[in-house]
Amino acid sequence: MLFNSGGVVSMFMPKTKKANKTLATWSAKDVSKGSRVLLRVDANIPLVHGEVDEHNLLRIRAAVPEIQRLLKRGARVIIATHLGRPHGRHVSALSTSVLANAFARELGSPVRWIAHVVGRKAEFAIARLKPGSVAMLENLRFEQGEEKNDEKFAQSLARLADVYVNNAFGVCHERHASVHAVTKYLPSFAGELLLKEVRALRLPAKRPLVVVVGGAKIESKIPMLHKLGRHADAIIIGGGAALTFIAAAGGSFGFPADEFTQRDDVAEAKMLLRYYGDKIVLPRDLVASRLRKAVIDIGARSLRHASHILAEARTIVWNGPMGITEEPDGCFATLGVAWAIASNTSAYSIVGGGETVTFVESTGLIDRFSHVSTGGGAMLAFLADEPMPGIRVLEK
Repeated sequence: MLFNSGGVVSMFMPKTKKANKTLATWSAKDVSKGSRVLLRVDANIPLVHGEVDEHNLLRIRAAVPEIQRLLKRGARVIIATHLGRPHGRHVSALSTSVLANAFARELGSPVRWIAHVVGRKAEFAIARLKPGSVAMLENLRFEQGEEKNDEKFAQSLARLADVYVNNAFGVCHERHASVHAVTKYLPSFAGELLLKEVRALRLPAKRPLVVVVGGAKIESKIPMLHKLGRHADAIIIGGGAALTFIAAAGGSFGFPADEFTQRDDVAEAKMLLRYYGDKIVLPRDLVASRLRKAVIDIGARSLRHASHILAEARTIVWNGPMGITEEPDGCFATLGVAWAIASNTSAYSIVGGGETVTFVESTGLIDRFSHVSTGGGAMLAFLADEPMPGIRVLEK
């Protein structure tokens, strides 16, 4: 046995008042024929040569049922999403026009693309929509007011609609205008997908409770690891995140890894090792590419050790690949972790994060996970009891 712990914990977070609150949901009295509904979705997916990847449609397909529910009421549905990180600039490669086409294919009906986010032209285009039809706004993050949670921008968004529905769990940890400030100016509700995410992540978790963290965005995950470390029985580290922790432990890689060994990140990792060193599982070996002159995966010994831990877990949360999965030699451990989790039929397993979910989908194992989250950072933030501005404003 690798663990001595047993019993049940309320997922990772302590029971707080907010954990017991319910979210406001819309009903027939809120949405009627002709109602303009601003539907915030998370359709932020990677594009391939400027087009939607047909193998990466999870977030788009997850948004479709709510659109169909609203259309049955005769609503005029206005889809709003961000795409990429344009940071308030118009970047033509990140236009939502390709997403509108993808939504139209999934819905089997036209989706009118509006080349604006707010303003008179957007308002005029929406006014021309017929009941039971769908439109899509341009990329929310083309507007500087979005990420600043700007009140004037939120008011401009609100002028487009009669009702606001948030179905974008993946951005609920962000204090952005389209998930936070806009709720001050419209009747606001949670969509079914958002409710499903919250319910799935609030389920009591059986122990041993194992977190698997990979990927490259270590700076955004470190604060959450401080909180998750208090409740998890093991935290398996892979991906670029592992290089930060190996550097913190005094190790080296044989190749430059400046991106993952920033002074502040290494200092935070040292602190985590000091507090939770007995829980943090670092790679025992690595796979390097001479061509790339970089570490591209964790090694076979590391995978075997992680698989033994995962086999005994009763709750598993996974966010982030173990290696560079675009490389043929960099996906072995991520595939191995997916198999280890899928094979543990006694565990409640959660996977989240765009790269991770896309990879697991490609393996055909996705249906063997208990819950597939449409958020990565949002999932970890929720489990770590971090502030969730987009959820808090919808609580009754």
